[in-house]
Amino acid sequence: MIILTCSPAPPRRRHRGGGLFVPPPEKPAPSHAIGGAPRRSGRGALRLAEPGSRAREGAGSKPGNFIGGGGADSARLLGRAPPRRLYEAAARHPSPSASIGRHPPPSAPSSGSPTPPPPPMAVLLVLALAAAALAEPLRYKDCGSTVGTVMEVNVSPCPTQPCQLHRGESYSVNVTFTSDTQSQNSTALVHGLVLGVLVPFPIPEPDGCKSGIACPIEKSKTYSYLNKLPVKSEYPSIKLVVQWELADDKKNRLFCWQIPVQITS
Repeated sequence: MIILTCSPAPPRRRHRGGGLFVPPPEKPAPSHAIGGAPRRSGRGALRLAEPGSRAREGAGSKPGNFIGGGGADSARLLGRAPPRRLYEAAARHPSPSASIGRHPPPSAPSSGSPTPPPPPMAVLLVLALAAAALAEPLRYKDCGSTVGTVMEVNVSPCPTQPCQLHRGESYSVNVTFTSDTQSQNSTALVHGLVLGVLVPFPIPEPDGCKSGIACPIEKSKTYSYLNKLPVKSEYPSIKLVVQWELADDKKNRLFCWQIPVQITS
């Protein structure tokens, strides 16, 4: 490539002897542009530097102060590869920018976290189901339910019939029935039928409205009657029939049922 130097013609001054004075040509200033960018030198001088001319200078030239120039020293610095230990350090300690755009691995759920305790309602439901499983419906005899209908009778514990009632223990009684009348109150009566004779069998709570029934009792509504059957220690070991009835305000029977039992020690 040919380097063209364009300089404006200096003004001509006349010499004292009468002739024209021509000033000597000015020395062009070195170009420091990268890749041959034009630089001005002197007064209005415009010079096009040849690309890479500084990089091709000999070893005796002075190093430059710009990128891509500076003679052999700059060429050696630019062409030198980084030491191996720099690559190894970069591999061991990657820069934060290397992880940009990468999704972190999903964290496994912690297995050591404590399990929250179950709510009280769930515990009560489990206990109710367990009690229902233990208390199987009994085969009973209806003894004259005049203003109600017996749906189910349960005595717990009573795995087999006749029920074995041990002296000194208490048994749970659950009766499901439907009322055919209205009544403000209800009263329970329990008897033991021994050789055709009704013997009173006392219970701790004779008031039916305090035994799971929400009084007043309404017509065509189903209720669940809950009570206890205590077996006293002075009872003799004998077979008998337990008769349980619940009467309304007019002494009519909301339910009446009988089951065979055996009192044992």
